[in-house]
Amino acid sequence: MHIQLDTDQWPAATDASLGDVFTELSERAHAKGRVVTTMMLDRRQITDRDIDPRLLQEPSAKFSNLVATSLTQAEIIHAARGTIERYRELVVQEGHSLVSQFRLGKPDLSVLDQWLGKVADLLELIGNKAAEPAADSDVKAIVGWIEEFLDARHLSDMVRMADLLEYEILPRLSLSNAPYSF
Repeated sequence: MHIQLDTDQWPAATDASLGDVFTELSERAHAKGRVVTTMMLDRRQITDRDIDPRLLQEPSAKFSNLVATSLTQAEIIHAARGTIERYRELVVQEGHSLVSQFRLGKPDLSVLDQWLGKVADLLELIGNKAAEPAADSDVKAIVGWIEEFLDARHLSDMVRMADLLEYEILPRLSLSNAPYSF
């Protein structure tokens, strides 16, 4: 089997399984700070759904070519910027809905917990963005406000929770005010 990862090429060991080949491919990409994003086995596109124990045990000699491409984490995030922005908009919109619930004194804490999980995901995406100092300091500021928010939640202070969301957290998460926009 002939293997190609981006511009690198090499032959697979004759006794290697596809699992061995995929492992070597991943390790070579990782050594260059990259992630394998596509794989074509002969003329068949391989996705994560195709990778099962049966396929991994197949002998590599059964196949002719494996062509793979890879990207850096920054390239992946850059390519996903539109999706990330839409996700940010959704998180902010849901946050405004929570503010209304807090102002009415009727918060659904399970919805709040789900929303906080989404905020954590968004902050991770923002924090992973190409090591920009501005993005890192903004994430730290939001995390500080979220800690205050969680303190207010512990005290069941709905007014403080609504105020922190409306005036501190959501403006920092919103697209229009974010210096870390993609």
